[in-house]
Amino acid sequence: MAPSRRLVIAILAAGLPLAACKLVKNEPPQVASATASGSVATSFDNPAFDPEKTVEEIWQPKLLPYLKAKAGPFAEVRALAPDEAGKRFGYRAVDSMPWTVAATIEGRITAADTGTRAATIEVDTDGDGTADLTVQIGPVFKGTPLRDSIDFISFNSFANQIEYAKFGKALNAHIYNATLAALPRDKLVGRNVTLLGVFTLDDPKAKPLVTPAELSLEAAP
Repeated sequence: MAPSRRLVIAILAAGLPLAACKLVKNEPPQVASATASGSVATSFDNPAFDPEKTVEEIWQPKLLPYLKAKAGPFAEVRALAPDEAGKRFGYRAVDSMPWTVAATIEGRITAADTGTRAATIEVDTDGDGTADLTVQIGPVFKGTPLRDSIDFISFNSFANQIEYAKFGKALNAHIYNATLAALPRDKLVGRNVTLLGVFTLDDPKAKPLVTPAELSLEAAP
């Protein structure tokens, strides 16, 4: 066989393995699974985790007693510097986070924004006619202060961030379903309200945005 013909055959033979192979990106199993399903979250989703059941199990025997023992009168909590208020009436998981504090609150409802799913009421606690705090009454809530206020359940109590987030949302949903959904939303202004609530000291000068753990209205006149 002529040298030039042998050279052509050798080149073609060397190229056969590359032509028959397909290069595949090497990804971790959870990422590959998530890519196939179209969602990274899906690969971490545990159908056996029931956040509503978890909340039901802790609400009455643990969460409410904990908050009642931790809470201070609203005026006293607000009068303190954030670190002092946090150490006495609150909790934070790490030093870089703002404190979430618990307070007992009594006052008169001066306004109600119920035309949105993120409904709120404004409460005057000192009788001067000006609202001192805003209370979330849902069903949509900003943040997860109920979750962030407790020290007996932490991020490490859950398998991943998704379960931790679902737990926070389930706490908000529980107080809405148990209490807030039944509020007479067109008859709130002017009525006295009593609540046990939590709020974050992320801006000590701002009017607190309170998420209730308990709430009761005075009887309608």
